[in-house]
Amino acid sequence: MPDRLFQSQEFGVSARTTATIIFICPYNAPIQRVLFAIRRLLRAGYHVVAYETTTAVFTEADPMILPEVISQVREDIRSRIAMLTSEGVTEFGFFGSSLGSFILYNCVGHGIPELRWGVFNTGGNIARGLWNMTTLRQVHEARGWSLPRLEEAWAELQWPDFGRLDGCRFVFSSSRRDTVAPLRNISEYLGPMLQAGAEVSVYEVPAISHRTTVIVGLWKSPQLIRMVRPPANAAI
Repeated sequence: MPDRLFQSQEFGVSARTTATIIFICPYNAPIQRVLFAIRRLLRAGYHVVAYETTTAVFTEADPMILPEVISQVREDIRSRIAMLTSEGVTEFGFFGSSLGSFILYNCVGHGIPELRWGVFNTGGNIARGLWNMTTLRQVHEARGWSLPRLEEAWAELQWPDFGRLDGCRFVFSSSRRDTVAPLRNISEYLGPMLQAGAEVSVYEVPAISHRTTVIVGLWKSPQLIRMVRPPANAAI
């Protein structure tokens, strides 16, 4: 397993009156590649803490790396929030894309209760999404993995225990033409969140692939955040 599973970078200035966005990049996309989206969030008045993850999470074909990435990123987010809270910051939201969306899916609720609103930029079954990427599927097949075995290995991540989500507001951004994480598959994963008390919606973006779905969602990040940020706080 690689020694370093993620990197992070802070953008803007934290303040008592400024919401902090926990931003996690898509798979195989360093922070520098999505600066256009981060700049849009900064211009909208947010403070951003951005994360990128190692490509080894999938290229090593070792299913144990994904839960470790999630665990390490989640712990770092907790530490960041604790530090920012001690400095007077009171509001935290999130924006996660592709793999970043799945990581945050495993952070909300009792994992990080401060994350009460945010955007999942694409979502669905992580094992099926990987299997729909030809190169990654071939790497895993070469190591003896099948789709059913991957789904079994990641079952606890796919169906996390959120605890209660009363008062939380989330939106999933997706496209019906996304062949990796298609819009039609998202509804299956809304049930547990709704049952836990969250308000969850789905927003369709115009796109022709998983990549363009993610890019459009990133471009629309301020708009998507406005959909879920509580009105009393959404002066931005």
